[in-house]
Amino acid sequence: MQTGSFIFFGLLAIPLIIFLIWTIKQDKKKNYLGLALLLVGAMIAAYTIVRLDSSFVKEKGLQAAPKPSSFK
Repeated sequence: MQTGSFIFFGLLAIPLIIFLIWTIKQDKKKNYLGLALLLVGAMIAAYTIVRLDSSFVKEKGLQAAPKPSSFK
């Protein structure tokens, strides 16, 4: 993964962790089934994003800029 992907995950992971902590504190019955499903869904989404990002980078390569045209 590239640096942009790590920044993107960092900006999404920190609010998600804060939200999960807040959700645990708000739950009076301490029912962790919904929280477990939420965590499983987040892990599946993160795995899918990593797989798609790695296949995209392999497919496109690390091309910095497109080749200039030779029109004159």
